[in-house]
Amino acid sequence: MKQTYSGGCHCGAVWFEADIDVAAGTDKCNCTICAKGRLWSFEVGVDAFRLLRGAEAQADYTYNSAAAHHYFCRTCGIRSFEYVELPDVGRKYYNVSVVALDGLDMDAVMAAPIKYQDGLHDRWDRVPADIRHM
Repeated sequence: MKQTYSGGCHCGAVWFEADIDVAAGTDKCNCTICAKGRLWSFEVGVDAFRLLRGAEAQADYTYNSAAAHHYFCRTCGIRSFEYVELPDVGRKYYNVSVVALDGLDMDAVMAAPIKYQDGLHDRWDRVPADIRHM
């Protein structure tokens, strides 16, 4: 069941709300930026995400295909969410960082499934050979 959670960056310049079904699980990817940043996220539809403040406080980092916009706060550096647009498959969504959300029941988060994605090799539908570092 979806519930509305709020979250943001460390300094509070960026703040958002997202409607999330915790029981649906989380995602971890091994692409270079997700692995180095240890992104652990909920996938959230564009209609279920609302940026409340801080658009001007963020920088947008993209690389390679620029399909993912890795927003981070210019003041504290925290990346609390990213926007992903995959035009070849017609998908748009947000990855909301689990650790950027307030009021989560971590027991429920830990009981939910984790989907591992092999983004390093652009095989998003496959589990990487090694997930220990994720």
